[in-house]
Amino acid sequence: MTAVNVTKTIKVTAKDAWETISSFEGIEKFSPVARSVKTGEGVGALRSCFMPDDAEIKEELTGLNNEKMHLQYIITSGPFPFTDYVSDVLVKEVSETTCEVSWSSQFIVNEGVPEAAMVELLEGFYNAIMQGLEELVPA
Repeated sequence: MTAVNVTKTIKVTAKDAWETISSFEGIEKFSPVARSVKTGEGVGALRSCFMPDDAEIKEELTGLNNEKMHLQYIITSGPFPFTDYVSDVLVKEVSETTCEVSWSSQFIVNEGVPEAAMVELLEGFYNAIMQGLEELVPA
């Protein structure tokens, strides 16, 4: 099992960051995703994310704890050379105007695929999400 974790303090209130992330929609507003479509609400909601090349990533919200500001989702299908992807997102208040966002995942890299390349890809994606979130939501 391969694990990736990116934790960053951003200039966004924890409340605003959590509201944006936990809605499980509109991820294209703060990530490299070109567009997304969400169906359903709460745990069990489904999201299809389309990359700029129109590749589709299908995700399912599997955990949502508003009190702890923790969200979990899985990738059910997509163009990536890995399986069993589970991601956890956690938001923690640092101050009135900043929060810490931790985006982590675990997955199994397909045989013959360099693990380091998948770690680098996901670290870049999570960093882009956090930068986009900081730019989208003013503190």
